[in-house]
Amino acid sequence: MTATPLGTRGTERIEVLDVLRGIALLGMYFVHFSYYVEADAASGSQTTPLWQRLQWWFFDERFYTMFAMLFGIGFAVQLARADARGEYIVPRYLRRLGALAIFGFIAHGVFGFNVLLSYALWGLALLPIRRWSTRAIAVLFLVASAHQPLYFVSRVAIAEARGRVAEFVADQHGARQSFQRAQQAQKAAAESSDLGTVVAGRIRFLPHFYRQFAWNAGGSFTLMLAGLLAFRLGVFHDPARKRKTILWAMLAGAVSFVIATWGFPLPGAPPMDLEALTTSPEPTRLAAATLLANHGFRLPRGEWLAFVYIGVVLLLVGHDRAWLRRFAPFAWAGRMALTNYMTQIMLLDITFSPYGLGLDGRLAPRWIPVCAVGLFAAQAIFARWWLSRYEYGPFEWAWRSITYWRPVAIGKR
Repeated sequence: MTATPLGTRGTERIEVLDVLRGIALLGMYFVHFSYYVEADAASGSQTTPLWQRLQWWFFDERFYTMFAMLFGIGFAVQLARADARGEYIVPRYLRRLGALAIFGFIAHGVFGFNVLLSYALWGLALLPIRRWSTRAIAVLFLVASAHQPLYFVSRVAIAEARGRVAEFVADQHGARQSFQRAQQAQKAAAESSDLGTVVAGRIRFLPHFYRQFAWNAGGSFTLMLAGLLAFRLGVFHDPARKRKTILWAMLAGAVSFVIATWGFPLPGAPPMDLEALTTSPEPTRLAAATLLANHGFRLPRGEWLAFVYIGVVLLLVGHDRAWLRRFAPFAWAGRMALTNYMTQIMLLDITFSPYGLGLDGRLAPRWIPVCAVGLFAAQAIFARWWLSRYEYGPFEWAWRSITYWRPVAIGKR
């Protein structure tokens, strides 16, 4: 029997979600600062530096995964509460996604960070499935996890059946080259010291990015589904009762991480050899076999290590709720996750872009933890001060006001 989720009949917060949002933010800061390290530190030796391997294994995409799952859970909480109250939520939910899309457009078009717009776009897909059974959502989660290779193999199969494999390969090459040209133009614009040129280049690149990665963006949907499943299973509002479920998820995440990290090519491995499809007598079978060997149809993922990180926090809180107090700095930052994310990407872009301070490539690897922890600590302290006076963070207030289509009270009640 599934427990009734905390907060689905009221307005109370699920406190552990704030803690996890804060932890996800800190992990993303480590990754974001690593984008700007000294060039020699990243590529000056024949072997991959230890710090970079550690980042690949334990940080890259792990905390993005947490962040996306938590956004999915936030949408699930809103939908569940509305359904429990018998409210018609569609217009409000669409306004919520529309507001997030505005923030996402600013984040990507102006500052070069793309995740929020993807969340807004794929959040639409949660609306029609919100009343599906947990089993149906689990099946959809598996299909969504493997959607990229499934889609590619199906395209190859259709081309093979029509005798047009060579045309399909040519189309794929053309799409890649078009995207690469657009990407190079965007990178060239990003080198300008003029803000208008940088922003114009990023905005021109947006259609190419979302057209090329239309199916890749489904990764956000997959992560949202993972969050929705966890919410349905009650692991966030009642971790003590769901200890076995949490442990199984942690085991699955750890095994998946090991398989994806050491059983398949490392990140950045060459893409599939498309030319081989034109010479193979069975191109569909070759495509399927290659994708299975390369990454197991994306079912085992290094990102699922995030299940372990989330599980550790849930087990600690489930064992002793005093851990919520010990994790308080993460919760302060997590309650203002949107504000902290937006201010962080603004600060990074201004600090490292040529139109700002132009420090790109001058950050030594040893300064990554100092910068990430320092920025997070400053934001956590500011969040504590702000939340002692106001109910919502600045961006959260704007998001909520657009969602309800009226200015909401921001002062403490």
